[in-house]
Amino acid sequence: MQINTLQPQLVSLKLNQPKQTAAGATTSAINNNTMPGAYVSLSELGKTKAKQAEQNKDIDDSNLPDIIKQILKTIRDLKQEIADKQAEIDKATQDGLQSEQQREKLKLLQTELGMLNSALGSAQQSLNKAMQQQDLSDEQIQTALALML
Repeated sequence: MQINTLQPQLVSLKLNQPKQTAAGATTSAINNNTMPGAYVSLSELGKTKAKQAEQNKDIDDSNLPDIIKQILKTIRDLKQEIADKQAEIDKATQDGLQSEQQREKLKLLQTELGMLNSALGSAQQSLNKAMQQQDLSDEQIQTALALML
């Protein structure tokens, strides 16, 4: 069964139901070291989205137009991807790549890093253009620049 991660996912809930004893009395949930309620398990995608939402809270809480906020989030995501890719490259070079296959892998990683850097430059240009078009106040410009760092 293939799951489309772009669509909402069903989550099964397990409810902690009180147990009946032989005498008909309800066993306390406290005696079982559990509390009644629902247990929800998030998918990896859900955990990633929740983490991103927390990381971007400062952007969401700013008084900037939505288009500026979205570009800032994109820039932040690209910077994280660049850092991750650079870490992969560093690990690959520390491993003492010897085989042709390993050299090709390193070349591919470097190409991907170049593409990410190019995308970051484009996103920064888009931010500059959007800031000019939005007629931001000096305070908003300072906020946007601080959030971009």
